[in-house]
Amino acid sequence: MSRPLALVEVAGLSDTGRVRSHNEDRSLVEPSLIAVADGMGGAQAGEVAAEMAVTAIAGLRRPASAAQVRDAVVRANADIRRMAEQDPDKAGMGTTVTAAVLDDGRLAVVHVGDSRAYLWRGRQLRQITEDHSVVAEMVRRGSLAPEEAEAHPHRNVITRALGAEASVKVDEVSEELREGDVVLVCSDGLSSYVPDGRIAGELVEARSLEDAARRLVGAANAAGGADNVTVVLARVGPADEAPSAEAAGAAGAPGEEGADTAEIPVLGGTRGRAAQAAAAEGPSGRAPRVLEPVGRRRPRRRRPIVIGALVALVVAAGALAWVGSRTYSLAETPGGTVAVEHGLPLSALGLDLAQPWQDTGVPADVAREGSPGALDSGWHGLGEAVQIAAALVWRHGVPELRPLEPPGTVLEPEAPEGPADDGAGATG
Repeated sequence: MSRPLALVEVAGLSDTGRVRSHNEDRSLVEPSLIAVADGMGGAQAGEVAAEMAVTAIAGLRRPASAAQVRDAVVRANADIRRMAEQDPDKAGMGTTVTAAVLDDGRLAVVHVGDSRAYLWRGRQLRQITEDHSVVAEMVRRGSLAPEEAEAHPHRNVITRALGAEASVKVDEVSEELREGDVVLVCSDGLSSYVPDGRIAGELVEARSLEDAARRLVGAANAAGGADNVTVVLARVGPADEAPSAEAAGAAGAPGEEGADTAEIPVLGGTRGRAAQAAAAEGPSGRAPRVLEPVGRRRPRRRRPIVIGALVALVVAAGALAWVGSRTYSLAETPGGTVAVEHGLPLSALGLDLAQPWQDTGVPADVAREGSPGALDSGWHGLGEAVQIAAALVWRHGVPELRPLEPPGTVLEPEAPEGPADDGAGATG
């Protein structure tokens, strides 16, 4: 019969990094519950939001269940949102949060944002959360390869955070645990700048959880330290090995390694009698492995290329059709007259999409002689094309009016008979 498991050893470390002026990360490091929150927002409000998220989780009665952690996260979202609305200096503040707890013998991870949780088992590292980010969504849809996502300029643009909306969607992941497993929860100051393979390499070399935390933070700073970096690690073991809260607090102090673990690579396997036996057998010589996150398949590189090409063709065809629907030009018809055509005249490319729209009846040679350039005036909108065509019709298409011919005999009106009226007899 297997013994009940617990988080029997924990360690955590947070660093401002080499670029930021202050640390907006917050963490919770307890034997039964670990969490990381990565704050964001102006006027140092991000650290306020991160502190509120961690405080809400830390205030739970122990032992806490996954449902209770989820409820605490939802309450924290409402509190952060309310404070941001009431205080202009904190407008727009928010935070990620990822918390891990043992619930009924299983590891439950509750998370919002891109702070990650990993599982280290038998020299294999596996991401067990999915980032709530634009780039991660592109990877899940197969439009971006994971190796391309690592260097994508928008890899830090997240799609979910506490405080962003009035309500928040909280994800939960459940994992069956084994003795010797190590859970790693970190902010994106680690995962965005240190590849998973390098994380696995640091874990396999670490002599303790505290050493692993220092190594991981050091790797993030060596990569430029462009962001705050926070790591929390917890080792799984028999529940009867779990220390008391006081002992755990002392063991988790930075820089203090237990004498019984100083010579045993506890992250490479189990601790205690099982680890002593493994150490006696010598190192396994197996290289650490990085496994794919749960629910994520590595897409073939050919698929996004083909999809991208098809999308580009559809967009180009749509753009061509849209431009053609608004394009008019003047051209010579097979009958030798000038006509207005509708569509793109791409005869030079062997693709003439223009169709006759209205024939003016004006002879093309007359138009070329009397209005040079009218037939070569290029593409127009409907109004402009009609205006040019109308000018041609008025100038060259309307026949000249013939002068009126006088009739052969003109009859003059006859003068009345009688004496000429010289005006002398006029009366008033």
